[in-house]
Amino acid sequence: MTAPAPALPSRDARRAHPLVKVVRLHFVDTSRMFGVPLIIFGGAIAVGVVIMLILRAFVPGTEEDLSEGFRHNQAALWCFAGYFVNLGVMAYARTMPYAIGMGSTRRHYWNGTAIALCAEALFLALTMVVLLAVERATGHWFVGARTFDVYVVGDGDYGDLFLMGFGIAFASLFVGAGFASVYLRWNQKGVIAVFAGIVAALLALLAAVLGFGLDVPGALGPFAFWKVAAGLVGLGVLAAAGSWLVLRRAPIGR
Repeated sequence: MTAPAPALPSRDARRAHPLVKVVRLHFVDTSRMFGVPLIIFGGAIAVGVVIMLILRAFVPGTEEDLSEGFRHNQAALWCFAGYFVNLGVMAYARTMPYAIGMGSTRRHYWNGTAIALCAEALFLALTMVVLLAVERATGHWFVGARTFDVYVVGDGDYGDLFLMGFGIAFASLFVGAGFASVYLRWNQKGVIAVFAGIVAALLALLAAVLGFGLDVPGALGPFAFWKVAAGLVGLGVLAAAGSWLVLRRAPIGR
């Protein structure tokens, strides 16, 4: 009597969506996507606490006055932007050749990568909100050192902080991915050319603001954090669209 043939996997199981495979590929290295960001946030908090302790030891003034001064702390704005530009770069540089070699199309790869980067930006924004709640509950890390309860990322408002965190992370990740796509297609010369173009555009924008006497802070007006976050997301969308146009013809083996 012959043994029955093994049951074949269902059609749905055999045809797992290519986007899911690409997203999983990006999150295989959990330390890179989750661990390092938490270490960076923790480092920013620790540095702030040490600075506050030094100020309390050598600078005259009450703890409340020093804590109010910490409202101008910009660590939450700058501490992780550089890393996540690099993370966006590595999203393409590390995984695209492997994904294409395993049968993914360029369209599926780009869409899956975009989903992964959006999920990472959402994770970062939610992490910042949680850390703000802990910071406020502990009296600003027990010593009055503010890291997330600061002017530049929402002035202690959870909604504004979420929007700013998402916007910063979204722009950083997709700008990094955009530079990676340029590198894959045109190597270092392309990156230098794009960077030079961005610098020229920023200088032209600055000249226009100064030349026409534009009141940028006044234009932001109410809902300033919402508008800044929207601008950052718009920058990320432009970078994502550009990366797709470039990636369509980028060589795989570079």
